[in-house]
Amino acid sequence: MQVDALALQVDALTLQVDALTLQVDTLTLQVDTFALQVDVLAFLPNSGDKLQTII
Repeated sequence: MQVDALALQVDALTLQVDALTLQVDTLTLQVDTFALQVDVLAFLPNSGDKLQTII
């Protein structure tokens, strides 16, 4: 029983690490998306109407 409990604790810890990794990946994607938006705005400084049409 003690071995089973330890295995369950390890599984729970692994799931927590996986969840944290997913959170970091999501944050990285959000930063990348923001950087892309800034790049698009930099390329289209005077064309807000065109930007809305693209989106």
